[in-house]
Parts: sequence; structure tokens; C-alpha cells
Amino acid sequence: MTATPLTQICVILDRPAHAGNVGAAARAMKNMGLSQLRLVAPRQFPHPDALHFAVGASDIIESAQQFATISDAAADLHVLVATSNRPRGQRQLVVTPRQLGAQIAGLLSVPTRRLGLLFGTERTGLETVDVERADILCNIPTSDYGSLNLAQAVLIVAYEIMLGLSVGQSFAANPLEGEDKATVAQMERLFQHLEQVLLDIDFVRPGQQRHLMGSLKAVLHRAALDRREVAILHGILTEVIASRQRAVARGDTHGGILPPHPQAPSPTCGEGEHDDQVSSQ
Repeated sequence: MTATPLTQICVILDRPAHAGNVGAAARAMKNMGLSQLRLVAPRQFPHPDALHFAVGASDIIESAQQFATISDAAADLHVLVATSNRPRGQRQLVVTPRQLGAQIAGLLSVPTRRLGLLFGTERTGLETVDVERADILCNIPTSDYGSLNLAQAVLIVAYEIMLGLSVGQSFAANPLEGEDKATVAQMERLFQHLEQVLLDIDFVRPGQQRHLMGSLKAVLHRAALDRREVAILHGILTEVIASRQRAVARGDTHGGILPPHPQAPSPTCGEGEHDDQVSSQ
């Protein structure tokens, strides 16, 4: 196993009551890059449920170490972090998982230093004597309910540690940082093309497009278009006009979206004679 800060960390589960929780905790560990699991007097272990709930983390289950007491499990550690959700007025440093993640690189700055994350049994958590042996207490913020299962607690703490060590893999991306983002000039040409098409199809009246174009520009700027996407939109706009021209060629003399501009009717000779008759009465 290649030595990394994550390999300096072990997870200690005190007297876990259910094998499924052990497996789920192992799964949480593997997702966050942790691999060393220590079990203190587990009630059900080894057990098929542990492997079943571990899913792809069976290697962690198979290599898990068992100990009779927390003292034995933590004997070779340099730093022990105990998780607890009960205020006891302890004198130790109390941190949230996020604060622990911010400090973890410093805590593991010496490559030979080993750190343990201690989690209590499902029903009652850690006993006071076990909390007192810890160097740091970690409290997971919750609402008034404040009841996490074992694997959830392991996942939250391990996640913040992984982030603190900057070793996680993510698909997070910001399109504004893309190398192929459209230039200002390319966007201006797209806006001009869009405005002309909206006028050509009578979607807006001449002189009334300013506010609409402002809104459309804001939408397209938020999209952070790349050059390929701008080209696609140009193609769509071009086809809109071509489709309109085909419609006109088929006899649809309007071909727009809004009703035609109202025009004053040209009076016919008969209408003129009728008007004269009415006015003479």
C-alpha cells in the first residue's frame, strides 16, 4: 500500500452491534479513501451481513482488525479523535468535521504519525471514560433531532477529511473556465443574428426589441457558451429564416409568429360611393 496521509488514519468502531453497520461503515470509508478499520468487541463479526452491506469494500472488511478494548485499539496511535454528540463540558478541543478537515494536514504532517477516528456503539455512543482518552472531540452539527446512524457519521467525518487533504475526485466544473469559451466578438455576432431573426419573423416590432434582447443576452451569458454551441445557435437561426422563406414560397405570405402589422384598408370605388351617399344624407 502506497503511503499517503489517508493511510495514516484508521477508523475505530466501538462495540458495533450490527454487522450491517460495520459493512456500511466500510463502504463509507472506501468512498472517502480510508482503508484501515479496527473493531472493538463487535457483537456480530465476521458475519455475511458485513460483506453484504460493504458492497465493493469487502477488502476493508477482510482486513479489519479486532481488539478487546479501546485502549488496545488505540495503543499505537499518536492522535485520537473521538466523535460525540453529547456536551459534557470536556476540556479537549471540540471541532466540527469541517474544522477537523481544515486541521488534518497539520495533524498528519509527520509521515509516521498515526491518527484514529473513534466512533461509539450505535445505541449509546461512547462512554465518558473513552471520550476522556481522546485528544480531540468531533461533533457533527445537526438539527434538534441529532440522530445519525454509524455509517452516516463515518461518512461525514471521512468526507471532510478527504476534502481537507485535497485528494477527492469530482466532476465539478465551471464552464466559465473552459478553454473553448466563446469570445466577446463571437457572442456579439450571435446577439446581432438573433435580434435580426426575431425582427424578420415578426416576433418583436422594430424599435421594441431592446428590453427583450437584454433578457436574452443575460440568459446566453449565464449559459457560458463555447464556440461549438454558438455555431449551433447560428445554424438554428439560419434555418428559422430558411423555413420562413419556404413557407412564403408555399403561399403563406405572412410566415411570421405575431399577427401581421395592421394596415389601413384601401377603399374600393363602391365603398367610396357608399361613403358619399352617407355623407350627403
